Amino acid sequence: DYNMLKDLKATLNKIRGKVNDSRCKAAVSRMKGDICRGVNAAGKQLYAWGISANAVSIFGFLIGMLAINFLAMEMYLTALLMILINRLFDALDGAIARQAGKPSDFGIFLDAALDYAFYAGVIFGFALAYPAQNAVAASFLLFGFSASASAMLAYAVIDYKNKQKMPDLEQSPFYLGGLAQGCETLTALIVLCIVPGWFMPIAIILGCWCLIKAVMIVSTAYYSFVIAAKGRK
Repeated sequence: DYNMLKDLKATLNKIRGKVNDSRCKAAVSRMKGDICRGVNAAGKQLYAWGISANAVSIFGFLIGMLAINFLAMEMYLTALLMILINRLFDALDGAIARQAGKPSDFGIFLDAALDYAFYAGVIFGFALAYPAQNAVAASFLLFGFSASASAMLAYAVIDYKNKQKMPDLEQSPFYLGGLAQGCETLTALIVLCIVPGWFMPIAIILGCWCLIKAVMIVSTAYYSFVIAAKGRK
């Protein structure tokens, strides 16, 4: 309702103000560097023990799926723990793959497929927690999520099929960068697990972002495959 959206806007403005603070930015940068170094060190050790990146991907996915059960039982903090462990394993599989050299095609496919399934499963879990209030918003978010994922994957298929060098997404004037990608989605899931009553407005906002991203990818595809292609001829 209106009061919920008003409270959400005020909270987001406070968070934005703190994030824009130079000291906060420096602290976040240091924390990210420490996390990256820790993940890379762990990936190096796991690779030395003979643990494959694909095995880590699958194990992390299974842990992430437990979040659906805990969300359905409204055990939000336990669900959040499962989500964070899943994201940690998602970072670890990349670190292991880098130790092995070039990531395999199947490894890249598996990582992307499990990520999409994980995020969709978590949205489903929130719908199960409170169907009367969350089901419609969850359905809308899944609609936007599926639209953006399908557009991105379709773009990747055509880009891979064309052997000549194609413009990257970032080179298109229509692409919005990382909008509605991993960082934003994970942040939204963390907030939702802490304040589950905000699911409806956050799901609607994130769903709209996903739909905007889908439109931008379609525009980018036209630019890459039609306009830019004519310029190369």
